[in-house]
Amino acid sequence: MTAIQVRGTGASSALAYPDCLNRSPWIAQLATDGPPQPLDADATADVAVVGAGIAGIATAFFVLRATTGSVMLIERDRVARGATGRNAGQLTTYFERPLSAIADQFGWELAGDAQRGIEDANDLLDLMVSESAARVRVERFTGHMGMFNRHHLEVHLRCLLIREQAGLPPQTCVISEEAEFLTELPAEFSGLYSVVPQSQVRELLEVDDDRYRAVLSARAGCASSCMLCQEVLGHLQRKYGGRFVYADCTNVERVVVGDDRATVHARRHRVTAGHVVLCTNGFVDHLVEDPAGSPIRIAADQQITGRVAYMAGLIEDKLRAPAAISYIRNTTIGGVTPYVYITRRTYDRAADTVTLTCMGGPEYPFHDPVYEREAAFPGDLLQTIDEEVRPFAQPSRPPGRLYDFQWHGLMGYNDSGLRVVGAHPRHQRVLYNLGCNGVGFLPSIYGGHRLAQLLAGHEVAASVFDPR
Repeated sequence: MTAIQVRGTGASSALAYPDCLNRSPWIAQLATDGPPQPLDADATADVAVVGAGIAGIATAFFVLRATTGSVMLIERDRVARGATGRNAGQLTTYFERPLSAIADQFGWELAGDAQRGIEDANDLLDLMVSESAARVRVERFTGHMGMFNRHHLEVHLRCLLIREQAGLPPQTCVISEEAEFLTELPAEFSGLYSVVPQSQVRELLEVDDDRYRAVLSARAGCASSCMLCQEVLGHLQRKYGGRFVYADCTNVERVVVGDDRATVHARRHRVTAGHVVLCTNGFVDHLVEDPAGSPIRIAADQQITGRVAYMAGLIEDKLRAPAAISYIRNTTIGGVTPYVYITRRTYDRAADTVTLTCMGGPEYPFHDPVYEREAAFPGDLLQTIDEEVRPFAQPSRPPGRLYDFQWHGLMGYNDSGLRVVGAHPRHQRVLYNLGCNGVGFLPSIYGGHRLAQLLAGHEVAASVFDPR
């Protein structure tokens, strides 16, 4: 997803939004954390995990299950208060790049294995929920993506060819019988789509906009990774108290990686570990270096940079079926106009259960030294969402009305469009599980499981996610 370039669209000042409180619906659901537990002495562990968002929690969960070693989980704030608490909460299995482009770079076998791994993370999520007895609501359904030209179709039909070649479950593509480009599609794609009335396209996308001529449908879902983290953390503390330690309100300043150990420097204390796993999105203010002080980095296209995503949500008292729908808006995939997305899910509050409809699209590269997580939500961006995304999510809602939630979060992206999961090729004591790339939290869970297999000594095949 690329950044919306226009901040506001020149609407009447009478409908302009003021800057608003940054309020996430997921953090609003959390239970009280209890007193802080900062690191207050030097410590040792077999594995030190830095970051207690969904990537760090999943990594700790699966390492504790797969090994008999000790784990220390270190968090600079409180559990799940970073990107995990300020995201869209989607269970999606696509990549930031088309699967066909990944196959062009790595071959269809590795591309297919990567896709299968992310899709199998649905089962890993269910395992985490079941074993921790988490009360988090997980909803699954078929999600839809709207397309309007031949280019969109050919890119995604090529992806379906890769899925077929790799033996992955099929996805559904329908094209309107009124599509102007229907007769122009190459014959190689003929068995990958069905031709349907335009009314079916409108029904799937929940719009009256006949610009959209085709729909790709795939398994999707919604859940709060934020609540999941808090509940799984409690489970780990109860079940593995003898070999699991959690330290929050503990900022990591430096990680020194040697041949036989790694040392985490935090709050004037040291944690000496056999391995350290970075689950931090990769751009927070700590250094990773060897004992001589030389920086340890991964390949340039894998290095993580920040992007701030902006979302808004509205409560509807009437319970509606959960949904996830995205709408391509650029003519060429990868262009400057992003898709917009909506999600609709059941939302549990203390006194009742309602429908929460969320919408997003605006994202901006982040270059400042410090990201202020509690900074106000800019009124002009809420105006942009209301004008450009709300008509997809709830066209009957009058413009300019206040939202129940509006939130922003700093997400980790890289130029490769692929998560980084594995050990550094030259410094095996440091491992990575980072880079959300705006595609939901299932890849974080997949990454935690893959790292656990590595740390348990199992043979793990090469992957497109390997650090370079």
